[in-house]
Amino acid sequence: MSKKKILILVLCLCGAILFFVLDPESAIFIKCPFYSLTGYSCPGCGAQRAIHDLLHLDIAGAFRHNALLVSSIPLIAVVMILERRKSSYTRLYTRFNSPLFLFILIALLFAWWILRNVFQI
Repeated sequence: MSKKKILILVLCLCGAILFFVLDPESAIFIKCPFYSLTGYSCPGCGAQRAIHDLLHLDIAGAFRHNALLVSSIPLIAVVMILERRKSSYTRLYTRFNSPLFLFILIALLFAWWILRNVFQI
């Protein structure tokens, strides 16, 4: 394993420990600047609390804080696997790296952004 990968792994582990131990409502965590300025939630609002909940195995709580983040975890896992094994899954890898797939992801992101503010999700 390269030094870069080990460093990334150590940083992720430290971040996970930090999110596990500390409450995201504490002053150490950054508050959302978009929410602070506008009073509206951005697509990432609640992500810190959702990560904290996931690390404590509270899936329902994580989903309440940021459903998009929790719902995207399986997709992120698939993309990471495809990235490592692209030669084995060429057709699937090509579809996940297409402009259409990127457009769909961006459309979902904006839909989530609008819906969570309209319906106070």
